[in-house]
Amino acid sequence: MLAFVELRQPFLKITMQENTNKIKNILIKGSGDITDSQQFFDFVVEKARSNYVVVICGGGTKIGIALENAGYPIEFDSLGRRITKTWEERMIMRDVLEKEEKRLQDKFVGKGVVVALPILYAGSALCPINGDDLVKAYELGFDEIFVFTKSERVEKKERIFQDFSKVKVIGV
Repeated sequence: MLAFVELRQPFLKITMQENTNKIKNILIKGSGDITDSQQFFDFVVEKARSNYVVVICGGGTKIGIALENAGYPIEFDSLGRRITKTWEERMIMRDVLEKEEKRLQDKFVGKGVVVALPILYAGSALCPINGDDLVKAYELGFDEIFVFTKSERVEKKERIFQDFSKVKVIGV
């Protein structure tokens, strides 16, 4: 059953549909190292059968390789975020992530899955964001959140999300 909610602002009328069924908003972040696994694919497709599913694609390992191949040193700040100093580095990151997004979109065609990049724009400024930080930023809009990573990274990811009770870390 759909209920309609109207928000009124001067000179602007917005009508939003509020879904009163049991459909959940589900966010799934997949490390670029595991998104080819059958376990990841089956999990996402199963969740999408009766829910709204958004997948954030990762690509940290592939980004690191691309930056090293282009001659850029790999540096991280105290929060574990990759440091990019130049526009060229951000373009490399964007290109790798767009390839990952396209690959996952193709994989999930017809399955009811939305694929999102961990890139934000502030005006025309391209701002790559660590996928884990994007999960934290989106946390309030989702009923369930799953972070898929390599089995050996599960403990680290659980520490990263220790204050986010909705997040479940799954090792592959």
